[in-house]
Amino acid sequence: MDPVVRGSRPSEELERPAARGAQENLLVISDVHLGSDLVDAVARRNPSSLSTLARLDRDLTAFLEHYASKRLDDRPWRLVVAGDLIDFIGMAILPAPGEVLTQSTDEERLHGLGSAEDHAVAKLRRVVERHRLVFTRLADFVSAGNRLVLVRGNHDADLHWSAVQAELRAGLCAFRSEPTEPAEHFDARIEVSDWFHWVEGVAFVEHGHQYDAYCSFDHVMKPLSPRDPRRTAHALSDVLLRYIVRPTAGMREDGHESMTALDYLRFGLSLGVRGCALLALRFVRAIFALLALTRDHASLAARRVRDEHERHMETLSELTHIGIERIRSLAALHVRPVTHSAYRVLSTMMVDRVLWTLLHALLAITLVLLFPNLFVVAAVALALVSWGVGLRVMRRYRVLDPTDVLLHRAAKVAALFPAAYVVMGHTHLPRREMLEGGATYVNVGTWASEGDHAAPCTHLVIRQEAGGPVAELLRWDATGPVRYTASAGTTPVVEHDGGTTATPRIA
Repeated sequence: MDPVVRGSRPSEELERPAARGAQENLLVISDVHLGSDLVDAVARRNPSSLSTLARLDRDLTAFLEHYASKRLDDRPWRLVVAGDLIDFIGMAILPAPGEVLTQSTDEERLHGLGSAEDHAVAKLRRVVERHRLVFTRLADFVSAGNRLVLVRGNHDADLHWSAVQAELRAGLCAFRSEPTEPAEHFDARIEVSDWFHWVEGVAFVEHGHQYDAYCSFDHVMKPLSPRDPRRTAHALSDVLLRYIVRPTAGMREDGHESMTALDYLRFGLSLGVRGCALLALRFVRAIFALLALTRDHASLAARRVRDEHERHMETLSELTHIGIERIRSLAALHVRPVTHSAYRVLSTMMVDRVLWTLLHALLAITLVLLFPNLFVVAAVALALVSWGVGLRVMRRYRVLDPTDVLLHRAAKVAALFPAAYVVMGHTHLPRREMLEGGATYVNVGTWASEGDHAAPCTHLVIRQEAGGPVAELLRWDATGPVRYTASAGTTPVVEHDGGTTATPRIA
């Protein structure tokens, strides 16, 4: 499986496997979202979340125990978590007295701890406390001689902070059931990747959020806020999650790609007069916060972050011997965050549709009041046609589902970084599809349940064989790992080009 290249923190030396001929088999999961139910600062906990939490802990611990005890061809595992292991951005918790030193902003006092380094450490401690058994089994998995690679996603961008990484490493080391080796040997098998994990000829793994304009960062290796570099940056999806979704009872993270402004109005009215007013206020606050991000992109501070990111890419290139042009070509595949454009922000929030509707309503009323009846009928009909056509055009440009973009970019990634499998997560949609050039795109889905959707608990096993790597997309159930197919309670899937595809659902 060598050589191995990791898109890791460039200020630290990139380690090679201890034994170059070790030939580890790969195990890939994504989107576990530990801590997403910790929302005490803004909402009451949903009682059903307790059963979901128990199921997640049970499945994850059984999964880790199974693969820790079962090797293929007597090779150790390299478990790659392709992003969003911990849901830093989805948490909404308040600090204990004296727990953090960085003063909270008005937004953080309203919505819970933010993305400053010490805030993220406090969040991590809360997650570890809540999922102690999972972290214990993860520590035992590494203790068994296996390797752990954490690729950063958009929900756990706070793994950027060195103090957060140190806290995670120390916690895992402390949770070992039966320590049989020095801590430094254990720690050497844990890696946090800022961008991607590449095993040449075998697999290229990244989260996939950089191909989603609603979740991407300008600078994936330096995801800092230009306005306040003590904090990581927020994407549009982060703002909506913190400002609207988490504080609003009954609002889910998924399904927004099919909702209209009228749907949101109906939902708001179902909350009662006060609830509807509060929801409207949250939308307004979110819009102003997003427009502030638009201004940040054009600031002098943003250029400084960009320059620092360029230096990080150059260092990564030198350490991995990939070549800076190839690194830049990979970065060029990333999509620009939607927050660069004030119009796209307003369009995403459907402000354009609301204003378009109000304008046509005002026009129709004016025509009725000022002109004769026959002309009014024709003019109002024309206004209705104009209104409908305009809404249809606006709806076409408001595409929230990034599934096809990830697939398209995966083909380009495979051309830059030769690998049998290009593996991503982010969309929560298990998928396997052949790409031009012979590589296979695999989306490993999610372990997190949302609303009525049961988590598929999918994972990818890549086995190194004499003829080359062979992969299976599996799901975890009560009996252990089984081949992933459509089943009750999961996202519908169909076989396509020798693999699995799924009906779009927003993460």
